[in-house]
Amino acid sequence: MGVIVVEGLDDGAWVSHLATTLSHFDVYDVAAEVEPDSVTHVAMWRLPTQHLDAYTNLEGILLLGAGYDHLDLGSLPNVPVVRLIDPAMADDIALYVLSWVIYFQRDFDHYAAMQATATWQSALKPVFAREFTVGVLGTGAIGGIVLSTCAEHGFATVGWSRSAHDRPLKDFFRDCDVVVDLVPLNNATRGIIGAPELTALGDGALINVGRGATVDTPALIGALDGELRAAVLDVFDSEPLPADSLLWRHPKVFVTPHVAGRSDPVTAAPVIAASIAELGAGRTPPGTINR
Repeated sequence: MGVIVVEGLDDGAWVSHLATTLSHFDVYDVAAEVEPDSVTHVAMWRLPTQHLDAYTNLEGILLLGAGYDHLDLGSLPNVPVVRLIDPAMADDIALYVLSWVIYFQRDFDHYAAMQATATWQSALKPVFAREFTVGVLGTGAIGGIVLSTCAEHGFATVGWSRSAHDRPLKDFFRDCDVVVDLVPLNNATRGIIGAPELTALGDGALINVGRGATVDTPALIGALDGELRAAVLDVFDSEPLPADSLLWRHPKVFVTPHVAGRSDPVTAAPVIAASIAELGAGRTPPGTINR
């Protein structure tokens, strides 16, 4: 019988669902009084390192989300750290993206501007899904789901990744009406979307659900002050987005607070349980971070 402590999120929902799924473990909220030496696993998002150091028999850290940029991996205990790879989260992101794709394809931003001036009808030409191209920059597991979801709803789609593409990056941006940014952040992708790419996108829209630093923010603001239609931003260089950021107030920017892909304890608990079983068997679970 192992002991799992869970970071206190969602009013105890994580503890409840993990306890049901992991019946052979004792599962507690991190605030409960637990003998530190008994803790074998931690399910967390952002627990302080000094808190983790108290668990001297720790065997693994299970993250409650897919990202880990917020963690200093070098300061964590020397045990496997496994990020959450939940297929349901990919579907959640795809629906978020699809909602915005439809918003622009159906000209809802233009109709909102018309309402503000009491304009009943304008010269807007109807654009049908087959005529509206959605490009996904970063065609990994989540990017593939986004592409297939948009295609299933009749949109033209094109993907681009550094390892698999059929055109230069600027041409990819030029060929799209909407570009969805899903590239992971590393030295090669930091600022990968800059002025040349945004200029090539023309009057299209950018949706960033990947990592904020993959976009050159000053270049983005410059493009928004020009031809670029809009930017939907769910991720940022610094989070929470500082109150003095120009992005809050720009009329062409839509800000959401890192909610495109939500961690759902109902669907995530079995994934975490499977990762714990893999660790117990001496294997490497999917999502294990290379430290």
